[in-house]
Amino acid sequence: MIFLVDLISRALLSDDTMYDTVFQTTSGFALIIRVYLPLNGATAPSFTLHGVRASHNWLDIRMRVIGYPPISSDQLWNSSNLKLGDAVYAVIQHFQLNPPSILEITDLNLRRLQESLAGQLNPRRVHNNSAPPASQRSDAESIATPNARNNERLAVSVEPNHLRPTPTEKNEDEVSALIPAVPDTFDKIDTMTMSELRQLLDDDSAMDTFVQQTPEVSTLKELKQSIEQSNVTTAKSNVIHKETIEILLAEVESLRQDLQSKLQRYKQLDESARGMTRPPNVRETIHDLNHAKRDALRDSERVAEEWVESGGDVGDFVEKFIETRTLYHTRAAKAERLSMSM
Repeated sequence: MIFLVDLISRALLSDDTMYDTVFQTTSGFALIIRVYLPLNGATAPSFTLHGVRASHNWLDIRMRVIGYPPISSDQLWNSSNLKLGDAVYAVIQHFQLNPPSILEITDLNLRRLQESLAGQLNPRRVHNNSAPPASQRSDAESIATPNARNNERLAVSVEPNHLRPTPTEKNEDEVSALIPAVPDTFDKIDTMTMSELRQLLDDDSAMDTFVQQTPEVSTLKELKQSIEQSNVTTAKSNVIHKETIEILLAEVESLRQDLQSKLQRYKQLDESARGMTRPPNVRETIHDLNHAKRDALRDSERVAEEWVESGGDVGDFVEKFIETRTLYHTRAAKAERLSMSM
């Protein structure tokens, strides 16, 4: 027997990648399965039990579904040839027939729905996951078989998130929040006789058995098992991608070294460009001009001496002499103007 509240997925994002499906377990609790389907089509969908903190061997500490094999890896999902609807229904059916231990309802709309179905939940009933009395169940609850998915259903308003949440994006204090508080009273102890209490206190084995049977210890064991299973799943996923990650790491390291080499070469070229475009020192420039001025003067005198000694065409001599003397006077004028500017 499976109780259904809403098995019609409600899209939360405009790109149709995230859906919420509301259903009710055989113990009387309404739950929400949030499904995220990546756009690339090759990545396995992610299932999360939304709006509650719970303990179940199919859930990790972040309420992500890890116990359904077809969605445990991309390879298994692609080889399963399952339709998304069939996978969602299989997960929902498992949680309906094997309800998780509900520690806390965190979604306001889900809490209101639960109250409408089963009345106000007290903390003990939430913790013990006890089914609400039949007299308090909503008339909207209907009974269906796996082949009767099109029966009339109760629509549930689920408040969408404006930001796309990552299924594993939670705070580190979630583990502490999942650990049940130490109870103030023990109903079983309250009903014991004095002799039974003395026997319990004197017998360490009996005391250990009593403690192990408390709901809080059972919840801690389930939480421990969930954490271990989550760690194993994560470790296996890391091992599968180890070779790819090592190749990418080697490529990144090579690119990093290449980038450092290019940055070093860039710094050298940049320093050289700055040196070439930097304004010259005035004193050094005046010194260079004076030296060049003297060279031009010696060149003009050499031209004159050669003409006096060997003779030659007067026109050629005048042209060369005027050229060298003009260069001499130009350099002298520039050196003088720079000296005046200091």
